[in-house]
Amino acid sequence: MGRDQYGVLMSISTAPKFEKKHHHVVPKLWQKRFADPEEDGPYYLNLMTGQKLPAQGPGDKMSEEYANIVFDEHFRPSDELEDRFSKIEGLVATGLDRLIKTGAMDRDARVDIAMLMAVQACRYPDHFVTRLDLAKILAIALNDYRSCPNEHALNQALQATGVLPGAQLTASEFTLLTSVTGAQLEKETADVLELHGYEVHFNPSLILAAAQPIACHLLGLEWTLLRSQTPSFILSDRPVPDQIGYDFSIGLSAHYGLTLSYPKQPVTDGTIHASPASALQITAINNEVRSRAKKWVCGPTSAVHKMI
Repeated sequence: MGRDQYGVLMSISTAPKFEKKHHHVVPKLWQKRFADPEEDGPYYLNLMTGQKLPAQGPGDKMSEEYANIVFDEHFRPSDELEDRFSKIEGLVATGLDRLIKTGAMDRDARVDIAMLMAVQACRYPDHFVTRLDLAKILAIALNDYRSCPNEHALNQALQATGVLPGAQLTASEFTLLTSVTGAQLEKETADVLELHGYEVHFNPSLILAAAQPIACHLLGLEWTLLRSQTPSFILSDRPVPDQIGYDFSIGLSAHYGLTLSYPKQPVTDGTIHASPASALQITAINNEVRSRAKKWVCGPTSAVHKMI
């Protein structure tokens, strides 16, 4: 508790926990499922440098600095979202491990794996840059159109640009906008235009809200579970497509791959049993996973080193 120079009492709570620098884009626990049980971890290939790493733990691989950073109301950085991801990952691992143990996906395991894929699709940092671009456009537009008589006129002006068709500022937001001086607004606009780096993550907690409808979409597709007799499937730092559609394939673990497709008949929620994977099917899934990779691929054997 303290008093500022204007005599206004203010209280700033204890700073939130902020200890993590490297945030995993692909969970460590998922990477570990692509290791041969006899090895210390998966084999890794850095597609950018060509570096071939022997079997080892994930470390900071498949991570980015401050990828999941969020800020509190005092703009102090926090590990909140990264910690929430960790909790979700722990929950979905239950279904994934049950599949690995039994060779089948019951209804609950299927929900877990759908959520794993959905969260993965939503958490790619590549998408966050678009938010920054839109923020810059909005900052410029608000500076240009603040002379509008009311929020309705302002919304119409923003929508007319064609870039912000969904603009819906409220009356209170319009009042707040017009209460600042032109000089203040111009400074704020300049500040937004200079943003870079982790500032693009304005509200990544929306990732969690977006994941649920994507998981529901995935559960409506036809799932074909494949098992390799020897550990053969690979994982990349972009395991699922960045735009989820109707047809794609992924590796779930060293022994299991999954193909998803548009259903030819109504999908039931019964248990899905694995079918033996042919060499052609394994190659096709691994090539698709490799094609989405940005920097890293990993797998249960040194064969992953040949995927440069």
